[in-house]
Amino acid sequence: MFTSTERIRSDAQSIALYLESLLSNKYQIPTFQRDVVWEKENVKKLWDSIYKFYPLGSILIWKTNTKLESHREIGGLKFADNFHSNEYQYILDGQQRTTSLLTSIYGGKIANNENFNPTLYIDLTIEHTDAIDDTSYTKRFLFWDEIDDKEGQLKANTRKTKRYQDKLIVSLLDIINKYREIEKTFIRVLMENTIILTYNN
Repeated sequence: MFTSTERIRSDAQSIALYLESLLSNKYQIPTFQRDVVWEKENVKKLWDSIYKFYPLGSILIWKTNTKLESHREIGGLKFADNFHSNEYQYILDGQQRTTSLLTSIYGGKIANNENFNPTLYIDLTIEHTDAIDDTSYTKRFLFWDEIDDKEGQLKANTRKTKRYQDKLIVSLLDIINKYREIEKTFIRVLMENTIILTYNN
């Protein structure tokens, strides 16, 4: 007879490692899970919590030697359909956050919005504020349709396009893969301007 502590235990893991494990088929999402309701605002709020080091809650994983039918695609990203193992790990709670994290970093496709690119970018020039009603995350975290000025046709995005070209707006994947390079670019721009950059749309 197992005690509850033996049956359920917590395991802290970085977001990057968790997603790498998902991409390598360590975790599966069973098909009985409800469909994901993906919204831009909620994805930005999720990353704002990460940015501010707020707890994200737990993701419940069920380990079993039983093979269930599982999703072959998450956020448009394909997973192996002939995966076999001695032990399976199914995500029972946390599919929404998992899909949001995965598509924010690696891109993909959103159901019912196939032409939308869910890759998320961060504007490094947006200052942090401790205000309780802080809404700066809406400007700090951006999707490509909020950056692209379509070669000057969309004037509202012109300055953001320029910051993207100056590498002051970068993708989350770039932060993972090119952190030192991004840090050097940001410091160089600050030194060249000799002022604190502020947001000016």
